[in-house]
Amino acid sequence: MAEEVKLTLAEINRYLDMVTTISLEQIVLSLAALVIGYIIIKIISGQIERFGEKDLKIPKLMMLQITRAIKIILYFILVMIALGILGFDINGIIISITAAISLVLGFGLKDTINNIASGIWISASGAYDLEDEVTIAGQTGVVKNVSIMATELKKIDNSRVMIPNGTVWNSAIINVTKMDKRMIAVEYGVGYETNINDAISVALAVADSHPKLHKELKPIVRFREMAESAVILQLRVWVDTDDYYPVKSDVLKALFEKLGEADINIPFPQRDIHIIEK
Repeated sequence: MAEEVKLTLAEINRYLDMVTTISLEQIVLSLAALVIGYIIIKIISGQIERFGEKDLKIPKLMMLQITRAIKIILYFILVMIALGILGFDINGIIISITAAISLVLGFGLKDTINNIASGIWISASGAYDLEDEVTIAGQTGVVKNVSIMATELKKIDNSRVMIPNGTVWNSAIINVTKMDKRMIAVEYGVGYETNINDAISVALAVADSHPKLHKELKPIVRFREMAESAVILQLRVWVDTDDYYPVKSDVLKALFEKLGEADINIPFPQRDIHIIEK
């Protein structure tokens, strides 16, 4: 153990001696290499990203991961070049880094490795892309970033949630942005005394009057249930995914108003209470 400590101290002293012998010219050249290299890497990564998205039609998320991996490799090479200019033993540094990585992996960091691997699989699968609205592990939001460790969602209240990639990969992923059209399904209840055909006609008229609802996908009304206090009907209409939320609000509002104008009762839940006196 003592020999290992002495060896470590000797190595530290050797590097300190090396630092004191670095010339001003080496420092300037090293800084120049870092600046120029940084600019070149930014240009290269930007060109690769644009080429991948526009020419090869690679999804943004996958292209983000590819570009990120390329940047890490290029930045590592750049740092090694700068240290080499300063006179450091590059081979020794690389061996030390390799040993440190092996040590980290040897600590049984199963979850960390799982998250990294899951991030790669997610990007390759195309389950979702940046700016897609998804529900993952009970969390709903817009995908803002996927790092090697976690997926970041922006929720409707502007809060951010980070979900480990391992959890993402082992959960059901609901992507409502993937398709260009979505179905709006609105359930509404009417009184048992209501003429059902009238209640259906009102809903279909609401669907026909909205300009953003798809007419080629014909709106329909389904008889859903004879509940305790009402007959439950369901209006099904189709809309562009980007218009889903505002149009759904419009349909609900118009349906409520038109049912009222047609004097169709929307009953409240009712209970008959019988009091027995003893």
